[in-house]
Amino acid sequence: MSLKYVCAGVLMSANVFAQVERPNQDSDHSLSIGLAGVTVESIYVDGDRQNRAFPAVNYAYKQFYFQAGDLGFHLFENENWELDIGIGANLAGDVDRGDSELLEDLPDLSIPVSAFVSAQYTSSIGLFEVAYQEEINNKHNGNSAAFSYTVPFPVGKWLLLPRLEANYFSEEAVNYFYGVEPDFALAGRPAYTADSEIVLGASVFALRRINDKFSIFANVNYQDFGDEITNSPIVEDDSAVSVFAGFLYKIF
Repeated sequence: MSLKYVCAGVLMSANVFAQVERPNQDSDHSLSIGLAGVTVESIYVDGDRQNRAFPAVNYAYKQFYFQAGDLGFHLFENENWELDIGIGANLAGDVDRGDSELLEDLPDLSIPVSAFVSAQYTSSIGLFEVAYQEEINNKHNGNSAAFSYTVPFPVGKWLLLPRLEANYFSEEAVNYFYGVEPDFALAGRPAYTADSEIVLGASVFALRRINDKFSIFANVNYQDFGDEITNSPIVEDDSAVSVFAGFLYKIF
């Protein structure tokens, strides 16, 4: 399956990679392609670990870019600040619900697409980023916001980026993935309506450039889910770990 079926934590990991791989300033175009894979724990009841492989694409043309599934535009950029707008997938949960057989009777989920605005500030102590997203394709009509702090530092031939993040999801987004409508309530699975939620995360991203063309990368990500999600009768775990790895080859 494609990247769109991977949970939100993996997309956040990919966004770190987008921040590291900047376009070649000597050319209007920059294109890298490769392959990536991910394994993700499911927090859904009877959910299976999700394993996916998919193509990785990182493209930029002047102020436009396609990175980590986002189509964006740099409104402003200087040595310290960057302001972007664009559209992309924005997930509060797994659209497959961990392929759980116990949840097959629930309504199908599809990918919410959101318009976003994000700002990044690069300082002497690390990279700060804040973003706001508003769903635009009428899946749940919710919104989300995120704040993250990343510290890049080299270790031998590797560049490591430890990252802390807090992600806010509105009640519409949380209920789309974790709510249970009365029509789908069963014995042992009562109806459930959630409020908004904050999901905390920590990750370590690693990048190594083998040469001018070839790079490899990996990421380990941990997410901690709050009570509005974990109290849902279709959820059985309160945290999840994902591992993400792959390679990119720079075409130009």
